Order: sequence, then structure tokens, then C-alpha cells
Amino acid sequence: MSAREQSLKERCARFGTVISRLELQALTKRQRQVAELRIAGLSLQEIGKRLGISAERVRQIEARLRSRAKIALSN
Repeated sequence: MSAREQSLKERCARFGTVISRLELQALTKRQRQVAELRIAGLSLQEIGKRLGISAERVRQIEARLRSRAKIALSN
């Protein structure tokens, strides 16, 4: 496994930990799709291609999910 692949795998695992703090039913369909694909180890570009959106939009959705998880953790 290359260093790049290992790094992606580690980031996806950390994201999975963050998302586990949220109730998946409380997310929109797009947010759930992004979360599931990111946890599965896909890159922003790969997710964007699958969902027909830009990698930047995927990054924005992921950032919003991380923010929501931090709020959920603080409550």
C-alpha cells in the first residue's frame, strides 16, 4: 500500500469516528451518501464522480458533517 493510500485510509477512518457521533437518519440523503462513501475509503474526486457533483462540493458537505458532529459532541 502506498503512502498516499495509507493516508487516505487513515483520514477515512477518522471521518468514520466523527460521523458515528451523528444519527444518520438526521442527515440528508446527500450527506448520508457522502459519509458512507468517504468511510468506505473513496477520495473526494471519486465521490464527486459517483454523485455527479464537484470534489469541492463533497469537501463542503464533509466539513458541514464534521461541524455538526462537534456540536453533537458538545451537547
